[in-house]
Amino acid sequence: MNSSLRFGLGDLLLFLLILLGAGAVRGWYLSSCCQQATTEGPYQVQDDWTSERDELVKNLKTGNFSARAPLAAGEETTAHAGYLYPLMLAGLDRAANDLGVTYQRVRWLQAGLGALAASFYYLIGRRAFHSRLVGFIAGLLAALNPYWIINTAEVNDGVVTTFLLALAILLGVRAGQIGGPLTSLLYGLSLAALASVRAALLPFAVMADLWLLWRSRRLPGGWMVAVLALLGFLIGIIPWVTRNYQTFHEVTPIADSSYLHLWIGNNSRATGGPESDETMRKALADRDSPKAADLEKMSQPQRYRSLASQLGRETISDPAHAIERRMRAGLAFFFGDKWITNREYCRTGQAGGVPGWLAPWVTTLLVGSLFFMLLFAALGWRWSYGWRRESMPLGLAPVWFLLPYLLSHAEAYSGPRLPLDGVLICYAALVIACIFPSEAKHLLTGEEAYPRA
Repeated sequence: MNSSLRFGLGDLLLFLLILLGAGAVRGWYLSSCCQQATTEGPYQVQDDWTSERDELVKNLKTGNFSARAPLAAGEETTAHAGYLYPLMLAGLDRAANDLGVTYQRVRWLQAGLGALAASFYYLIGRRAFHSRLVGFIAGLLAALNPYWIINTAEVNDGVVTTFLLALAILLGVRAGQIGGPLTSLLYGLSLAALASVRAALLPFAVMADLWLLWRSRRLPGGWMVAVLALLGFLIGIIPWVTRNYQTFHEVTPIADSSYLHLWIGNNSRATGGPESDETMRKALADRDSPKAADLEKMSQPQRYRSLASQLGRETISDPAHAIERRMRAGLAFFFGDKWITNREYCRTGQAGGVPGWLAPWVTTLLVGSLFFMLLFAALGWRWSYGWRRESMPLGLAPVWFLLPYLLSHAEAYSGPRLPLDGVLICYAALVIACIFPSEAKHLLTGEEAYPRA
């Protein structure tokens, strides 16, 4: 292996510096702006799901994953969303038996996971591009990303998804370069956990696992790498597949709501953004859609699958509008649907949580950081072509993260994009590092500059 990948004392110090810095910023935010982590703070960057969250946590404590799912008549046993995050909340609440205390502990836990995610991007940038400078810039920018700092206080899946994505990419980059049985097994497990937290990321998890199976042909003991990566992934998802089969008598990997979300983005009233239950029921009353009363009588998988026939008809009947909805869904993925309608980057929570000197700069920080990430990341993605084999699965994330939302719908705010910020930051760090001539020479040359020993 090239000596640039050997982890030394300098790497440890930089890793700890980013970890402690990211933790300090998040700790300050929870203490100063969120009343010692007892509230979600003055701003939120994910959609509100408080009622569904509390309902899931309450029911999970009795051993039943149930809630009022979209288009359902009432509360029912469900598989319409990722299960791992609510399961984590319910497990923590068993110890506290007080949702307020549980959520406070979750916020502090998320501060630690967010700090770890930022420091992981130091390791990812360092290994993917053989550059400590790229890694340090990526870790520093991730530690200071205002979206991630705000998201720390939200009891939502953003921070955990971000952490699991960073862990999966780190393990994947390492496994793709040197293999290793333990690394490969943990890689598969991390991908399964990622999809279990957010079901829309199952396509990315599958493609990232298949990539390592393909890459393992060129690795020492490649067949073992491939088997263990696949085994780790299957170990992670089979328990929930089994639960879904026992409940609905159908094979459902994580969630049964794929057709629902595709229909939300492609019905007669679709915009490419989210829809309320009321709007969905009005759309069902249009044209020849299935009727809401009929859907309520079906089992959950049948209910959502029955919407599939409407998808093709809606697209064929109005192709121009269908393309427009896909464009809006793409914009909403990056900026949030509220930005398209009234230029909002976040929703407001409690008043007076932000210090007076910082309050006027919040919107500027959110707008500026997003503009910087998107602009530099696009350039960095192009410049990273010479590192395409060394940096995978970093390169898979932008495509396979966006695709499910592009084909269906985005959300009101930037929750779908949040985990991808680390990947965008990594590519942006590559561009910044190229400002230095000594770094630019080998970064623009690519992996050919580092032949393997």
